[in-house]
Amino acid sequence: MPKTKPTAENRATALAVCDLCGLTLRGERIEAEFAGRPYRFCCTGCRQVFSILLQASGSADPAAFRRSELYRQCQKSGIVPRSADALPADPAAASAETSTPAAESLTLTLRVENMWCPACAWLIETALSRTPGIRSAVCSFVTDQLRVKYDPVGVDPGRIRSIVERFGYSVTSAGDSHGQGLRRREWTRFGISTFLTMNVMMLSVALYFGFFTDLPAESVASISWPMAVMAAVVMAYGGAPFFRRAWQGLRQAAFSMESLITVGSLSAFGFSTYNLLSGSIHLYYDTACMLVTLVLLGKILERRAKDEVLEGLDGLLSLMPTKVRIVEEAFPEGRFVSAERLAAGDLFRVAENEIVAADGVVVSGGGASDESSITGEPQPVVKKPGDAIRSGSRLHHGSVTICANRVGAESTLGQMIAIVQNTLALKTPGGGRTEKILQGFVPFILVLTAATGIAVWLHGQDADAAMLRAVTVAVIACPCALGIAIPLARVAGVALAARKGMLIRSFSAFERAEQLDALVLDKTGTVTRGDWKLKRIIPFGSFTREKVLGLASGLEQGASHPIALEVLREARELHIRPERVAVVQDEGNGMSGLWEGLEVKIGAAGLLAEEFAGQDLLLEPIRMQSAGSSFVYLSAGSRPAAVLVFGDELRAGIEPAVAGLQRRGLRLILVSGDGMETTRAIGRKLGIAEALGDRLPAEKAAFVSGLQKRGEKVLMVGDGINDAPALAQADLSIAVFAGGSLGKEVADVSLMRAEPAQIAEFLDFARTVNRKIRQNLVLTFLYNAVSIPVAMSGLLSPLVAVCAMLMSSLSVIGNTYLLVRKHA
Repeated sequence: MPKTKPTAENRATALAVCDLCGLTLRGERIEAEFAGRPYRFCCTGCRQVFSILLQASGSADPAAFRRSELYRQCQKSGIVPRSADALPADPAAASAETSTPAAESLTLTLRVENMWCPACAWLIETALSRTPGIRSAVCSFVTDQLRVKYDPVGVDPGRIRSIVERFGYSVTSAGDSHGQGLRRREWTRFGISTFLTMNVMMLSVALYFGFFTDLPAESVASISWPMAVMAAVVMAYGGAPFFRRAWQGLRQAAFSMESLITVGSLSAFGFSTYNLLSGSIHLYYDTACMLVTLVLLGKILERRAKDEVLEGLDGLLSLMPTKVRIVEEAFPEGRFVSAERLAAGDLFRVAENEIVAADGVVVSGGGASDESSITGEPQPVVKKPGDAIRSGSRLHHGSVTICANRVGAESTLGQMIAIVQNTLALKTPGGGRTEKILQGFVPFILVLTAATGIAVWLHGQDADAAMLRAVTVAVIACPCALGIAIPLARVAGVALAARKGMLIRSFSAFERAEQLDALVLDKTGTVTRGDWKLKRIIPFGSFTREKVLGLASGLEQGASHPIALEVLREARELHIRPERVAVVQDEGNGMSGLWEGLEVKIGAAGLLAEEFAGQDLLLEPIRMQSAGSSFVYLSAGSRPAAVLVFGDELRAGIEPAVAGLQRRGLRLILVSGDGMETTRAIGRKLGIAEALGDRLPAEKAAFVSGLQKRGEKVLMVGDGINDAPALAQADLSIAVFAGGSLGKEVADVSLMRAEPAQIAEFLDFARTVNRKIRQNLVLTFLYNAVSIPVAMSGLLSPLVAVCAMLMSSLSVIGNTYLLVRKHA
């Protein structure tokens, strides 16, 4: 935004005019600079509208602006004054005039489309704040959200929408989508059904007096026919979704809980209609209506519970900004554009309390970044030039300019959102088993319902009693609770795990987490930080330190392994040019090539075993002096050229994390592609007895397979990419996120905080989710085991059965909600 300041002028400047509206400037005026040229305005409204029109047209001609439709609308609304009399003498007074006494107010949240810049948001706020009945209006350009507090007596939501739309903006309800429309239709359906059902119940009470006294036929008809009409509306409108799904299921021979609801409600309605036409007062329209209405209520409560469960995921999905402030030569302070236009390599600016739109590197400025939405860790992280910053993090304070390197779907936030959405679309083995149970359970209940009715009738009771008994069984056995027992708990698990910085790719990860026997830990990037530092170079023969670095960097050019990156960094810092190496090949545990007619190799001890054979007298002192370090060997012409000594720090908290995992009874094995001695030294430091070094990725996978063949269930923890074969082979795999591409990881779980303690945290959380699923299933099966025999015995009425069925669903929903409350 341009710099502005109010200035007091003497009467000599009284003839100066506003550069937008043309009115004479008074003692107080607003000055602003656009594109290097100063402008003067009579009020802030003219200045802001001028800014909008300038950005929209690219021209700075005030005369052309005054012919625009936006200008005329702003005049009409009073944002741009028509005359000097319209100018506020005292802004504070003007503000006070528009305020209303504190009273009951409502809040309206809208989504505003087609805003060009922050001035658009200001324009909307100003127009609304001058509208009688509106207490406050806050419009965010970045999120496209408008939040209005208003007096419902003085103004209605339609009026608020029309004010905004008058300026050419599209307005929809915040988060409005097909799902929101569906929710509104559900509430409407439930409301109408409830109203009609209450009337049917009241008329039923009047009709029941016919069992105790003689009612004239006219009175019975005047009560019965209105009941029949209202019940028919409830069936046709309120029950339409259930009946439609039941009919489709019948056509596909796929029975569901809707089948039982349809059978119960239509049986009661049809039998009542038959009795009505026969002149009987044995009508059960109230039973049919209550069944439909209470099922509608149960579905609404179920949806609300799922919304509560998914609240954290909605927050994650809403983190992706819709706009970003790109820094260009023509706009050094940045200008807002659609976030979709941001590309890798672009510079963009993030101010305080704004969300970072892409992964990148801070190039200027500084501040503290809140990454809790990504990692679950609320502690702000200080950011300065050269530091990496993740998309989805919020700048707690400060201002930074960032060079984007991963944008959109490739950014950390974009990949997290994709993973969560993909996971929610999956079916768990437990969910599949539930569906199979339902496929057999519903036909069984239908047969049981018919058998119950026939048995009651054969035992001498009338058709009314038989029908009521059959309907009661069908209703009380409705498996609504069974249908949501597993899905609701699994969605809660994924949502809560995301809040804790744990991305779940497979629902079955929860179940498999309780079946483990062995835990295989990769060393580099998991137990250690993976932040390699070149500590020493020990050249052999005629090789010098500089020559070793030049040859090593020539071999490692284009490689992405941390050791390669460290070699290249060291060579750059010392201004050593990489040697020209031809026919470079990746050997799995190192690199090889041709240099000046000689075969050269760099890598682990296993790759250069022949070249360094018989060198133990030279190598042993080096290994003794650098215990715990990693060694990389370099050879030229089948002769030793150098040993490079690298250091890598243990991750903070790894010692207590390993001790805690051992207390769980898990067999811990440390594996690494690093040397055997180095791996064993790290193992001894951590108290891990089994430590295996010199293992290629394929060999790690083979080791995991060997454990599985001996009957052990294996958890593999690695970096997610280099350990892909072993992670894919394991029964359960966890990746410690190291800032790479989440999309390339094959692990079942990704730990976004990259803290060893999160391994145990996930295992504990998985146990909690599994316990909740088992509790839900136990509640469901206990309910059916008790309620169905009671209903068959005739101790319950259909109305009581409906209430019991609803309570069973609510018990499962409430039990799952306890999980959400505990871990929120």
